[in-house]
Amino acid sequence: MLPFRARAVLAGFVTAVLVAAASWSCSSASNGGASPSEAGASDVAQVDSAADDSSPPSEGGASDAGASDSAHAVDSDHGDAGDGAVTLDGGWVLVWSDEFDSGAAPDPASWTNTSLGTSTSGPGWGVEYDDPGAVTVSGGNLVITATQGADGGVTSGAIDSKGKFQQAYGRFEARMKAPPGAGVWPAFWLMGDTNGTGWPTCGEIDIVEIVGSAPKNAYATAHSGNTSNASQNTSTGGVYTSPGADLSADFHVYAVEWSASRMDFFIDSNLYESITPATLTSGQLWAFDHAFYVMFDLAIGGSWAGPPSASTFPATMLVDYVRVYQKM
Repeated sequence: MLPFRARAVLAGFVTAVLVAAASWSCSSASNGGASPSEAGASDVAQVDSAADDSSPPSEGGASDAGASDSAHAVDSDHGDAGDGAVTLDGGWVLVWSDEFDSGAAPDPASWTNTSLGTSTSGPGWGVEYDDPGAVTVSGGNLVITATQGADGGVTSGAIDSKGKFQQAYGRFEARMKAPPGAGVWPAFWLMGDTNGTGWPTCGEIDIVEIVGSAPKNAYATAHSGNTSNASQNTSTGGVYTSPGADLSADFHVYAVEWSASRMDFFIDSNLYESITPATLTSGQLWAFDHAFYVMFDLAIGGSWAGPPSASTFPATMLVDYVRVYQKM
C-alpha cells in the first residue's frame, strides 16, 4: 500500500521490496503492497479540497470534505447484501456488503483473519503482530485495535474476503474512522486474485491509506508491475488533503469506482484522483482487469507512518460498513 504520485518507478526502494516480496502470492492473504516509501509521502501533489462536485457523491459520513448525508438514497439498515433493492445515483446496485451490526467478530462467511507479517520487512514497512483477537465487531462497527505490550511488541489485526467475495469492477466503499496518533496506518484496499500470480503482477488498489505522519491526508494508489519487469512494483496515485480537522476526527466514506479502463477515487462527495491506462506511471502495466478481494488492516509504524508513541495505544480503527455495487 504505497502512496506515490510521482510518475517514476521507485528505483531505490524496489530492491528491498522485491527481496521481501519473493514469497508473496496474491492468491493468498499477504502484505503484498503494504510497503510505503518515504519518497512517496513528500512527492504527492496536494489536491484542492474543492473537488469536482459534479461527480457521483457517496452516502453517509460526516466531513470536512463537504459530503451531504442525503446525497444518495441509501438505507443504512438495508440488511444483507445482494438484495438488489439498494441503489445509488447513476445506476449502481448493491451486490455485497457487511454492515457489522451483529456478532462479536467478523462474519466467517465473509471474512478471514489474515497475517500481514510479524516484523518489519524492509524500508518503510509498518510493524505488525497479527492477532485475531484484535479484530472484533462492536457497536455496529468493525473494530481493529492495535495495542502495545510491556515488552514493546505491537499487536494488531487484518481481515480479507479472499475466496468469499471477489469482484471485477464496481463501486467499493467503506465508511471508516481512522485512529489518531503517531505511527498509525489504517487501510482499506483491494488485492488482485490471479491464481497464484505474485504481487505486484496481480495488481493492488489502495482505496485509502491514512498515516500518523500526515493525519489530514487520504492516499489512493494503484500498484502493478512494469513493462520492463513484471515483478517490479510500479505505482500511480494521489492524495486528498482535508481543509479542516484531521481525518481521525470523524467518519468518512472512502470509495473507488472502477471500470475496465478507469478508477475514480472519492472521499465523501469529492472525486480527487482518477487513474486510466493513459495516466499510469511510465511503464506501469494495467493489471486491473480481473477480480479483486477486499482487505482492512491497521498497521503501526514504519518510515512513512512514523514511529508510535506511548500515547498512540490503544489505537482503534472503526468501519461502519463496507458496500460493493455494480452497474446494472
